[in-house]
Amino acid sequence: MASILGEEQSGVQLTMRGAVMRAPLSAGYSVWVTIVLSLVWLLAAVDRNILSLLLVPIKNSLGASDAAMGALTGAAFALVYATTALPMARIADRSNRRNFMVLALAFWSAMTAVCGLASSYLQLLLARVGVAAGESANTPATMSFIGDLYPANKRGGAIGILTIGSALGFSLGAILAGVLNDRFGWHVAMMAVGAPGLIVALLMWLTVPEPRRGAHDGPAAHSPDAASVWRSLKRIAAIRTATPMLLGLIFLNVSFMAWLNWLPTFLMRVHHLTTTQMSGVFGLVVGVGGVLSNVFAGFISDRLARRGARWRMYYCAVMVLVSIPLIIGALLSPAIGPAIACMCLYSLGAGGLSTVTSAAMLSISPANMRAFMAAIFGLAVSILGAGAGPWIIGVMNDALKGALGDQAIRYSLLVAPASLALAGLMFFWASRTIERDAIEGPKAFRP
Repeated sequence: MASILGEEQSGVQLTMRGAVMRAPLSAGYSVWVTIVLSLVWLLAAVDRNILSLLLVPIKNSLGASDAAMGALTGAAFALVYATTALPMARIADRSNRRNFMVLALAFWSAMTAVCGLASSYLQLLLARVGVAAGESANTPATMSFIGDLYPANKRGGAIGILTIGSALGFSLGAILAGVLNDRFGWHVAMMAVGAPGLIVALLMWLTVPEPRRGAHDGPAAHSPDAASVWRSLKRIAAIRTATPMLLGLIFLNVSFMAWLNWLPTFLMRVHHLTTTQMSGVFGLVVGVGGVLSNVFAGFISDRLARRGARWRMYYCAVMVLVSIPLIIGALLSPAIGPAIACMCLYSLGAGGLSTVTSAAMLSISPANMRAFMAAIFGLAVSILGAGAGPWIIGVMNDALKGALGDQAIRYSLLVAPASLALAGLMFFWASRTIERDAIEGPKAFRP
């Protein structure tokens, strides 16, 4: 494994085919690397969310309950994702991240295709475990990449480009899932979306170099993280902004993942759309709103951050306040037209929050443990946010179904705006300490 991933020892980088950049990448090459990483995020979004998009036909085919499907799309995926993220991040902080991401992408893409071969709930669950384990390498390694590709005042825009890929993945995945399911069934749909990942993995291996660590954080920041897990955790805990920012991200992801995982089901049950119609609406809401929002949020937050790091947190708090009434309107509107309008406006407002919070997290993270810090945040967010949100909605649906029937999901999803409100409070709390932490944080951690 070391010969494939490459090792970093005593400041010397040993990598496959010598693809290490000793100096910061040129602006043009950095853009190309970001585009390739965005493609990886697009595929990750498709492979992760294809199950939610096909939740109704898979549920009917396997005879599973809403709670079981909620666990499959949320808790089961998130628990594996979170459990494997820490060792994946340690590898990313100590090895060639390019080679590591190539292997991870090829693995989770293959496991997505294997999901299409499942004929029982247990088989599908085991295949999804493989997808989760592979995808857990993506965010930590990518955040470490971005931290070394760009200086602090340009990372928001770069992360915005990544999340555009993710939003397009939701959109394109929705369209493909709906069309392929209606024509060939969900088994073929799952197998079809897994194949492109192998092509992008090859593209990444051939064209993306490994950037020098700490390229924009001073001469001492390039050394790999040599601290124990416990000492690294203590270093993160000492960052005052880390706690409120993490709590805000947990509440944000309870809202986001409950909404995204159950929105297709909401459209089909409450507004009686077919899978093809649902996929078109879902693609419009997530694709158009997500793309525009991330373009705006990434670059505007970079401009705001010139006035101080706290302005990224102000932006998040304001967008949360704007988004709450919109998501309530989308859920409670009796007509599909106003509901879609509220969904799109909500996506425009809230869609860029992950971009801005990721840039803020990088600004307070030690340069030589960015992947580890991203994984710690991802672990908590996956278990308490992404894992809990869809499962809570599934349980509430089952509890309310007797009284409300298919309308139960309309009221279960009100968990999403309530959780958004809590996220906004946490982001405002984080704004009070982030200025100092943005100065001290990027310094390399030396145990």
